[in-house]
Amino acid sequence: MKNLSLILNIVLFALVGHLYYLNLKKPATANTAIVPPTSQSGGVKIAYVNGDTLDEQYIWLKKQKEDIQKRMESAENSLAAKEQALMKDAAALQQRFQGGNMTQAEAEKEQNGLMQRSQRLEEEKARLGKSLAEDQKKAFNDLYANVETQLKTLSSQIGYDYILSYSRGGQILLANDSLDITKQVLQLLNAQEKGK
Repeated sequence: MKNLSLILNIVLFALVGHLYYLNLKKPATANTAIVPPTSQSGGVKIAYVNGDTLDEQYIWLKKQKEDIQKRMESAENSLAAKEQALMKDAAALQQRFQGGNMTQAEAEKEQNGLMQRSQRLEEEKARLGKSLAEDQKKAFNDLYANVETQLKTLSSQIGYDYILSYSRGGQILLANDSLDITKQVLQLLNAQEKGK
């Protein structure tokens, strides 16, 4: 009898455990679908502008880049010519000194003059570099001002709440092509530029 009650308790315990397992076990689903949140009526309207396309096709920006590039090349050429002249004068000084055509005092005086020219040349390089960096910054700020003005116009016409910038490798990893308004923005920007 003691054995019978022990066996019944074990069987009951096993059955309760099995029922407990069946009730807590989640039903297996073949595919779990991710359900996006439903948008509210009159929800937020979002569009984007492709920054890479804007960079390639905005006429004003192309002109700005060309102007800055020309100034950089001109500055580099001018500085290179001044450096070559300085090196030529330094070589001539060394040759005259080694040839015995000048005294030690004269050589030191001319060497000091060359060092001052070299220092002025370095200062000019720094000044030109700063000036070009400021021009680039101004062009960048003007670009944003132009684009922002046109986007406000476009936004008021179409009714977008947010207009994002998309570029490959940027922070937005994927953008739906139906939200792309780059063409309209470029038309507005380039029309404004052609009108000038």
